[in-house]
Amino acid sequence: MSASGRRGARGVGARVVVALLCGIVGFAVVTQVRQEPTDSLAGLRQGELVRILDELTTRVDELSAERDTLRGELASLRSGVTSHTAAIEASEVRLQNLSIQAGVIPVHGPGLTLTIEDPDGRLSAQSFVSLLEELRNAGAEAVELNSVRLGMDTWFVDESGKVAVDNQAITDPYTVHAIGNASTMSVALEMPGGVLSAFRTAGATTSIDEREDIEIRSVRVLRALEHSTVAE
Repeated sequence: MSASGRRGARGVGARVVVALLCGIVGFAVVTQVRQEPTDSLAGLRQGELVRILDELTTRVDELSAERDTLRGELASLRSGVTSHTAAIEASEVRLQNLSIQAGVIPVHGPGLTLTIEDPDGRLSAQSFVSLLEELRNAGAEAVELNSVRLGMDTWFVDESGKVAVDNQAITDPYTVHAIGNASTMSVALEMPGGVLSAFRTAGATTSIDEREDIEIRSVRVLRALEHSTVAE
């Protein structure tokens, strides 16, 4: 074999040796990395192991306490949101009920329709005051008389042989829509010696029609306050 051939052979052999050494070193490093934690703990004394265990236990306790605190804060936040939402919903329901009582919004629901015919004009303003009071006492939530929405400040007056309600003249026949418990209102109106009995004694005729759903579209316009202001 020529000198050049021997040099080439030596070059290949050197590369093989280097590769083997690299492989051995790499295996040793991986083995050391894998064994280092175990070897490190295995080399510690009993007192040091007890100290590490105590530190881990303390850290676990701290994290558990922090977890419980965060859970409490989350529950408090959720409770606050729920309470706030419930307060808003209750306020909305209260506002709607007051608006219905004031007569400022349309409303519908079960109730009755009362038809009154008084061709001779025998009924007076006081007759309708008694009718409205009887309906309210029987639980009427909303009342309409001849397309006039009646409210807490409604008033009746006899005017030129006719009856006016809230400064609006109403004429025969009279139609009353009342939303509420129809049977309760019917019983109250038809009581012996009650308001409808007085109407018939005066010469008027009456009829009641209980319905599952009555719609009242008329609304009242609230008057501006003259002697008071709204406090916020």
